[in-house]
Amino acid sequence: MHLLLIRHGQSENNALAATSAEAYRQGRKPDPELTELGRRQAEALGAWIGSVSPRPTVLYSSPMMRTIQTAAPLAEVLDLPITVSDLIFERPGPVQMVDEVETGHPGSPLSTLSAITDRAVFPETVTEEGWREARIETAAEAADRAGRIAEWVREAHDDDECIALVAHGAIGSMLLLNLMAPQLAADLRNYPIGGEPQWVNLHNTSTSMIELHPDGYEVHWINRVDHLIDAGMVHGAVATSTGNPGTR
Repeated sequence: MHLLLIRHGQSENNALAATSAEAYRQGRKPDPELTELGRRQAEALGAWIGSVSPRPTVLYSSPMMRTIQTAAPLAEVLDLPITVSDLIFERPGPVQMVDEVETGHPGSPLSTLSAITDRAVFPETVTEEGWREARIETAAEAADRAGRIAEWVREAHDDDECIALVAHGAIGSMLLLNLMAPQLAADLRNYPIGGEPQWVNLHNTSTSMIELHPDGYEVHWINRVDHLIDAGMVHGAVATSTGNPGTR
């Protein structure tokens, strides 16, 4: 069984974080949309994904606007529904600023999310009131949830499937660590968000392909952005730290 992990395109919050930590803190949205650049990244990914082998047989997305928006052009090319899962949201959940204090947010209503694409299929947990208890997830809870996602990926799919999972930078990194180095992933619950000693840097709309076996795994690639190179949106290779609140 293969897992094709995809990070969403550039979001409004990502763009703020690239400006400054203060701009991100003051302007952060609980469920941001893709920027114009993020939309172009997603379209480039859609133009490329049809050439991937093995071809994805199922397409999942988190219940956040930026992932569903990223998944939409992929669903068209692959001719697949987008199965929305409230298990794979970004750590620490939707966050809003109230009186300059970070607080939890329930997430966008079903009507807003379903308007993005008619290919999205939502669980009953996604309602007009949102899809999550309005509280901030702790580092330990996020680490445990990443472990549950890894278990679900391995146990809920057949050996001949290729799962395309449109998710996020932080929970995506934690998922990869759970699949490749569970002994290291378990330690993440003991570190504050942004202070983890192990990390996998995932760029916007990057893809990572892992083949999972009953007794192990094979990494085919990590953080690949061929589609952005083909579209003239990336030139060369740049290593950048993920130690800022917008990407970690």
